[in-house]
Amino acid sequence: MAKPITIFRASTGLNQKVDPSRVKFDGQTGVQDLTVAYNVDHDQTGRINRRKGYAVTARTEAVHSLWCDGGPCLFVTGTSLCLLGADMSYTALATVTSGATVDYEQVEEKAYWVNGYEKGIVENGSNSSWVRGTYYGPETKRNLSDPPIGTLVAAHSGHIYVARGKNLFYSDAYDFNAFDLSRGFLPFEHGLRMVRPVAGGIFVGTEAAVYFLAGKDPKRFEVEMVAESPVVRGTDVKLDLSDIGYEDLRQNMTGVGAMWTCHAGIYMGLPNGMAYNLTYKKLTKRSGLAGSGLVINDRYVALLNP
Repeated sequence: MAKPITIFRASTGLNQKVDPSRVKFDGQTGVQDLTVAYNVDHDQTGRINRRKGYAVTARTEAVHSLWCDGGPCLFVTGTSLCLLGADMSYTALATVTSGATVDYEQVEEKAYWVNGYEKGIVENGSNSSWVRGTYYGPETKRNLSDPPIGTLVAAHSGHIYVARGKNLFYSDAYDFNAFDLSRGFLPFEHGLRMVRPVAGGIFVGTEAAVYFLAGKDPKRFEVEMVAESPVVRGTDVKLDLSDIGYEDLRQNMTGVGAMWTCHAGIYMGLPNGMAYNLTYKKLTKRSGLAGSGLVINDRYVALLNP
């Protein structure tokens, strides 16, 4: 019997930019790009495994906006914003608009949330209204208002930011309930789809491009375009830079970075505002209005909705 010959030993990842008949193959190592990949997992060694699929849990109803960032685990089912327990039981906290995607931000013990129609704060297992409250501070003639009802929320350097349409509103310093809606906002040319803070500033994604707002004071931000491609809303995540590769791009940086999916590919954003398209050499452009993103076992995973 003839000795088996290894034809395919490992993969260097998916490549959609090369004609399948032209993909390079190394006969000595048995390593090449994949031209098609469906329901497979690809690790850093080049090994390919079939994905494990889904496991049935105690929660089988339709849900969306599942989220946790070191505090409560929240999700939406029907018209209820719910708190998920460790035993997979849940408690309804607030009534929300059906189908409206919720965005969250964890700040110490409080989880702020918005969905374009409602807003609130989850703390100690209950939801409360996110309103102006009593003002404590020097006398002012400014007209301070409740936080706006937006679609995205994020905190950076003592301010909390709420995106609504084409505007990014910001709170007073260290007072997340006080907003000057007439002057305290940053206008953009297109609708906002991502607000992702890092140490050096904020990555802001729109329907047309991604910008980096460098600095800590919203009145003194230096704005620079870092990607001329629309963001797929919901795919952005924060990540620990020490847990991923790309050492040549990270420049020995550690701390919190960002990752997101644009129509042009998957991007990594560094704390200093640098952004890199990690997939431009191999992946074709992908369209999508919305999706989801998370980090599993030090790998970024994005799902796109057409």
